[in-house]
Amino acid sequence: MRVRRAAVPVLLWCLATAASIAVASLALRPVLRTAVPQDTVPLEALEDRGHGGGLMTQPQPSLPPPTSASPPASAPPTSARPPASSGAASPKPPTTTAPPARVVDGWTVTTGGDGVDTYLRSFRTDGGDAVIRIRDGVVSLVTATPRDGYSVSKAQTEPTRLVVQFVDNSGGSAWLVDAMWWQGAPHGEVTRIGN
Repeated sequence: MRVRRAAVPVLLWCLATAASIAVASLALRPVLRTAVPQDTVPLEALEDRGHGGGLMTQPQPSLPPPTSASPPASAPPTSARPPASSGAASPKPPTTTAPPARVVDGWTVTTGGDGVDTYLRSFRTDGGDAVIRIRDGVVSLVTATPRDGYSVSKAQTEPTRLVVQFVDNSGGSAWLVDAMWWQGAPHGEVTRIGN
């Protein structure tokens, strides 16, 4: 009987630990989803509610991506000795540097190794923030984070256009972020609907 009574606190500790891990995993799930870039974001489809009568605002341009820094001057020199050969000579990968990022009409443009431009832009509204990427004319949502009191949804009826909607949970207003690839260039617009 004494062994069972001694095991009760250990079992309770195990249950409390497992419960805290489960709660922490659920709480971190949205953060971890936004940390991993994906072409699709699991959001509910946006219902067709129209675009008329909204107040136009200018989105803020996104920041250019961080550039790789060279090692500090105080870093110890690397060994000049070549690595040991495994019998066959391994080909060295080509060392190409990507051209620096540039900003075009508020979009941060980077060129990949394949020569295709990728456009990235952050849109900030009172309802939330959205980061949108356009590559090869295909518009995709990187992240969409609603502010407190707002919910977010997206609609994409064609690959060249994406609408992200931040809706006030009290039903008073909504913010639309409309991004598209049109006539060979990216376009983005933020519209406020309601009061």
